[in-house]
This record gives sequence, C-alpha cells and structure tokens, in this order.
Amino acid sequence: MMLKKAQILNFTKLYRFGQPFKTDAVVRLVDDGGFEPIEAPLITIEGMAVALCKGGIAMTISLSPEDRVYGLGETVGALNKRGKKYRLYTTDDPVHTPDKENLYGSHPFVLVGSALTNPFGFFIDYPSEICLDVGFTNHNVMEVVIPSMNFDIYFIRAEGRTLTFMEIVKEFLLLTGAPYCPPKWAFGYQQSRWSYPDAKSIAETATRFREEGIPCDAIYMDIDYMDNFKVFTVDEEKFPDFATFTGKLKSDGFRVIPIIDPGVKIEDGYGVYEEGRRRGLFCQTRDGSFFKAAVWPGLTHLPDFLMPETRRWWGGLCKKFLDMGVEGFWLDMNEPSIFYTPEAMQEVFNLVDEIKKNPDIPKRRLQDMLNGLSNNRGYFREFYHRTHSGGRISNEEIHNLYGTLMTQGVADGFITNMPGQRYFLLTRSSYVGLHRYAAIWTGDNMSWWEHMIAHIRMLMSLNMAGVFYTGADIGGFGSDVSPELQIRWMQLGVFSPLFRNHSAMGTRRREPWAFDGQALDIMRDTIKLRYALIPYAYSEFMRSVRELSPFIRPLMFDFDCRFDVEDQFMYGGSVMAAPVILPNATGRYVLLPAVSWLYCRASGHSAWTVSVIPPGVHYIDCPLDSTPFFIKENSILTLSEPVNYIGEREIDVLRVAAFVTETASFTYYEDDGLTDGYKKGVYCTIQIDIASAEGQYDISIKAEGAMATKITRIDFEIYDRNAALWRCSRHLYN
Repeated sequence: MMLKKAQILNFTKLYRFGQPFKTDAVVRLVDDGGFEPIEAPLITIEGMAVALCKGGIAMTISLSPEDRVYGLGETVGALNKRGKKYRLYTTDDPVHTPDKENLYGSHPFVLVGSALTNPFGFFIDYPSEICLDVGFTNHNVMEVVIPSMNFDIYFIRAEGRTLTFMEIVKEFLLLTGAPYCPPKWAFGYQQSRWSYPDAKSIAETATRFREEGIPCDAIYMDIDYMDNFKVFTVDEEKFPDFATFTGKLKSDGFRVIPIIDPGVKIEDGYGVYEEGRRRGLFCQTRDGSFFKAAVWPGLTHLPDFLMPETRRWWGGLCKKFLDMGVEGFWLDMNEPSIFYTPEAMQEVFNLVDEIKKNPDIPKRRLQDMLNGLSNNRGYFREFYHRTHSGGRISNEEIHNLYGTLMTQGVADGFITNMPGQRYFLLTRSSYVGLHRYAAIWTGDNMSWWEHMIAHIRMLMSLNMAGVFYTGADIGGFGSDVSPELQIRWMQLGVFSPLFRNHSAMGTRRREPWAFDGQALDIMRDTIKLRYALIPYAYSEFMRSVRELSPFIRPLMFDFDCRFDVEDQFMYGGSVMAAPVILPNATGRYVLLPAVSWLYCRASGHSAWTVSVIPPGVHYIDCPLDSTPFFIKENSILTLSEPVNYIGEREIDVLRVAAFVTETASFTYYEDDGLTDGYKKGVYCTIQIDIASAEGQYDISIKAEGAMATKITRIDFEIYDRNAALWRCSRHLYN
C-alpha cells in the first residue's frame, strides 16, 4: 500500500493512496515535492483505522454516543447520518424511499462531532462507488469502504483547538472552491411541467401568471420541445420561430430554460450525431465501437465528456440556443441514465422465445429481467472513456464524474459565448467541485409529506457540500398533490434558494391556478412574500459566498444547541425558517435556541402577525394561509415591494423589519445581478446599524461601493422585546 501525506491549508492534511485519478474536485493542489512518504501495511491516520480489504481499503472510525455525523450532500435519510448505510454511486432512481442508499449525486464530505467532542471533517476524492456504514451495523462505528487502492482523503482537524462545524465547512470550501452565483433573476419563482410541449402552451402559461398577478421569472421546457427528442434541436412545428418566441417572453419578464440530455440519437442526417461520430467524440466499447444505449430518443451514443475536445464541442453546440435568447439550461439524465442496451434487450427477447416454447418457465424470470433493465450496473462496465494520455478507462471507474463533466462543458460554453455574463445552469447528477460552476436540484421526488422534510434535510446537507443554490421540485414531481400539501410546500419554497414548481406528466397540475380559489390566493401571497424577501436573501446569499459559510444551515451551526432539530434551519444570519410539514396541522412545535425570537406569521408580503417568544420549546399557531418564520433577536431583515419579475423596475425603497433589544447590524448588498462585475468589486453596500436607546432607536446608515445604490429611502419597522412597533423613515442622498 503506497501512502504519503501533505499538510495543506490551515487545518487540512492530505493522505494520498496510490495514484488517484485527477477529478478536479479541489482547487488547492499539492505537487509531488510537498508529500512525506508513509510506509506501513496497517496504519491509523487521524484516528481512523485503515486496513486492506478485498479490492481496496476499509477505514473505521469510533463514534462516541454524542457524535453526530453530517454531510454526504444529496442522500435520502436524516440530517444526522448515523444509523444508515450509504452508497455513493450516481444513479437515476425516481422512487426516493427511506431505504435507498444512493441518488443522483456523490458528495463524499463528512463532518463528525458534537458540542462535547472535537469535530472534524474528511473528504474522500474518489470518482466511483464509496460505501459508508454510519453506525448501521455497529452504532458506535463508522466504516468506509473504497474498492480501490488509488484515492485521496483530506482530513480537516485542528491541533490544539476545537473547530466548529462552520469552520470545517469553510476549510472544505477553501479546498474545493467558492460556490456558483446564478443571476439575480434565479431567486425568483420558476414554473415547470413535464410538459409544456409547444410555444402556445408556454405563452398561455406566461400570460396567466401576469393576468393573475403572480410573480414569475422563468418557465422550463422539458423534452417535448425537441424534434423527436434529439438534443440541440427544436421542433419547428411546435416552435415555428423560436428566437422571436424567447424574445417576446423575455420582454414580458420570463426566461426560457430548455432541458438538455446527454444521449445523442443514432440517426443518419442528424448533424450532432454525424459530427460526433466523425470526430470520435462518443464513448466506446472494449472493441472500439461506439457504445449504444437507449434513452428517450431510442438508441443513442453517449458523449465522452472526459475528453476536453468533447466538452468544448458540447459547449459550442449550446451557442445555437444562446443566439436565440436562452440564458440557462437544465441538464438531466446525466448519471448517465440508461433505459437498456441492445444486448440486454436481446436477452429479454430470447427469454420470451423460451417462454413461448416452454410455458412452464416461471414468469417471474421475465418480470425480474424487465425490472433489471433500467440503469443496470453492468452497463457502466461496458463502455470506456479516453484519458488525457491516450489510454482508456471504464465508466465504472470514474462513474460519478459523468454528469459533472457534462455540466462543465456547458458552463464553459456559457463562459465562451456569454463572456462576463452570469448564466443559469441546473444539473441533476453531480460530484464535489461542480458547486463552483452550477447548481443542482434533487431530482424526481414525490408529492409526499415525507419529501418535504427530505427537501429541508437536503438543503442543509448540500449547503455543507458547497451547493448553496439548490432546491427540490416544489409540490413533488411524481404522484398527485393535495392543495394543502402544495400550499405548505410553497411556503417552504419561500426559503429554498431554487424556488421551482415542477411535476410529471400524468400527475395533477401544479400551477397556482390549478386548485381552488382559496389555494390560488394563498399561493399568490406566498410567492409575493418570496419576492419581498429577495433584498435580504440576495444580500445574505452573496455574503455567504464571499465568506464561504453555508447560506442554509442547521441550528447547531449558529448555536450551542444540543437538541437534534432537522425541520428548522437558518436562512442567512437573521432568519430561521420553520415550515409546517404535517397534514391537517394548523401549527407546530419549534425549538428557539439561545435568544428571543420575533415570530412572524405572514399571510402575504406585508400582512404579518408578530409576537416575541423566549428561548425554549414552544407550540406556535400557523393556519394554512400563513408562512411561519422567525427573526433572531438583535437582527435585521430587509424587504421591498414585490415585482412581477426581477428587474421589472428599480427597487428604490427598502423596508427594514428588525427585532432589536440592544444593537443590530445588517449589510444590504446590491449589484447588477447579471454580470460577473461583482467579482471585480463592482457592487455597493448599505451598512445599517440600529441601537436601542431608552424607548427610541439610534439608526446609522452608510452606503459605499464602486457603484451607486438605487435605494433612496429606507422605511424602518423596529420591534422591541414586547413586540411593540416603532416606525420611521430615512432618506439616502446619492
């Protein structure tokens, strides 16, 4: 076992086993001269016992009774991962039941510890399957099995001091890079459906939003917009003048977001197929022929995204859409998802022929074979990528990178063809490092109350992995949703960075007007609340990116909280969200840590009922028409009047809602929302400070930055410890 180590960053040690495949997950690289060799057949590193196992390495960590285990990004299960098995191997699985061990992403970053122990973190940089038994077999032991002798593991632990979970995440992001920042309009509401199949249905949907007075910034186009599901095509009968169509929608405040899948239909005369075949850009079988796999278009070839040439080609193909007004894509089926291969289907046909000849053959054999067709693990051992050195490597060995490499190609296409502009890019499959240039959504969830809590848990876990802008399909993608569940999920969506309503073909419609009039009114008010909160959310999101601190995080990141709370979360530094996640509930229990909190029961963007609640466990009333959230004591929330879409008009009046018993501060942030000028310092801030002074308040406002703020007036609503309200206004003179 060849092993060496290096000290990097502030609190991170890298242990290198063998010769790992370069994944580009980290941005802080170590050259060979920076390593110290370790020679031992069996060792313990950073408290983790390391041993050889069949085909790889097994590592074990002892867990104290108090230890919590967090991280792993996109996984099914509790926020505290203890007591379950996980298998990090990207797969398309549309039924996210509690027993599932893996989903679409692989984020092998783990945090371990508690308020009573010294927390630490580790990241295993290995692009294929990693199995973790987190106290499932033995409650006091975590076992990690890597079926390889070639990988990197980064340990984050301080010597002589105790790191907080927040500090561990920051160190991880110093290692892997700062999170992606979408354009500001991406913080608006987004509407999707499988499917709005033509220009007419999308235009009617857009018109209805404006007629109903419901804000919306984007409408998605699922696979039916294509010509027979051929990627990078548009069905000209359904969309006779696509550029004019997208231009008209944009003038009304809607961005159009088409889907892109990796499978390229095998069809003579289809330009993408012809070029990819001619240039040898597709994955191959062992014998050198192009690998065939069936997805939506039928038989396809899969682009070999490991090749830089393929990624440049794929990014260049996006230019056709960018030239027609598209500013964002969502990438799907990129685990990659495979319905079947010709060889596997032939085995089915052979069995059917056997059954015809011998009716006594158990029909269960056929059923099992059909059930095993989709995304069979064996497919990924059958096709190969070409490496930088001219060799070949099977997809199985780097499987978890496929979706990330595809996404990287599209991101590079945006950067090349929209220089200096921010782009919107959403993907389903992901690996660590993708968070630098794209966002993810959590795939095909269901219209189940249980998937609301899954949404909350994944928001927190993915933020720990650096994916700050993320979310789940509001209302659930599959099955039918009740009006109550849709409303409660929309209220959660107010505090989800990605606020997208998406649903599957054949399910009940999810648009706000698809329910009764009462539901429509509540959802309109809920979406307007989201838009009113954007000055706060955008300011805190951009601060989180600059400071490398999770935008959405569990309570124990901010407070010395020894209670396990998995259905509440901090939304930036001032606000705690506590959605109602049970059917027929008109309230819920909440844990309020450390300080007093201003409970805001919002029936719209301005109609709030407020009360001050001391720390502790409390039951709060929250009828169906109200969105519950809390403002932390001595904190500030910034709002504005909602608009129909972000950028409809300049926001010149800022509303401040504050809960102040001593002093409070907030930094409002403003940039153009569309370019990467913020990276060069082209933005402005307004520093707002409030101090309580004998029943009055001293207010300080300071605007500064490389651009002038658009804000001309700030209206203050300040609550004291008795929830008494004090109002005033201040003008800014630029």
